[in-house]
Amino acid sequence: MPTCPKCGADTNDDDQFCRSCGAPLAVKTSERPVEESYARERETCFGARERRRDISGLISFGIFLIVVAITFLANPNLTSDLQSWIAWVAEEKTILSRPPQGVISSATLFFGLLGISDFLVAGVRFAIDKHGRRAFADVLSGIALLLLSYLIYLYGSRALAWPMVLVIGSVACGLLVVLYGVVLHVFPKKTQ
Repeated sequence: MPTCPKCGADTNDDDQFCRSCGAPLAVKTSERPVEESYARERETCFGARERRRDISGLISFGIFLIVVAITFLANPNLTSDLQSWIAWVAEEKTILSRPPQGVISSATLFFGLLGISDFLVAGVRFAIDKHGRRAFADVLSGIALLLLSYLIYLYGSRALAWPMVLVIGSVACGLLVVLYGVVLHVFPKKTQ
């Protein structure tokens, strides 16, 4: 006796629909349907799952921790400088006050080292993963961080006021984002 391919219920030879579940019986079969596991269903719906380790992300995080440590080693008074500045800002009720020179120097060092580390991460990412787009994004991020570091340095040396730092930084970051968008458009990702 034939069975329903959907629910496995017994059917007659002349039935067009299953009497149990209502499924069409266009394909007659006497075998019970194979139950697909949840994992197989996920592979069908979302594609085969790749199990890869993000080594470049781990390296990036390690470098970030090293940069933080170097920044605090370069200025052991950083936390007290920040606390006194925050207390002064709270007392004066204005955020427009100039931070202590130690905070400015530490910010310059921090963002400069992060920018340099982005170049290193881009090289590692390209060497390990062969992801040109992600490596290019890391390079652009490194350029933006180095520019921010330089702008903070100019602010610290009183060559630029903070509004100019914001304007120049915003324009530069905007141009880098536009450049990245243009590169993505000109060199679209090849579908496999």
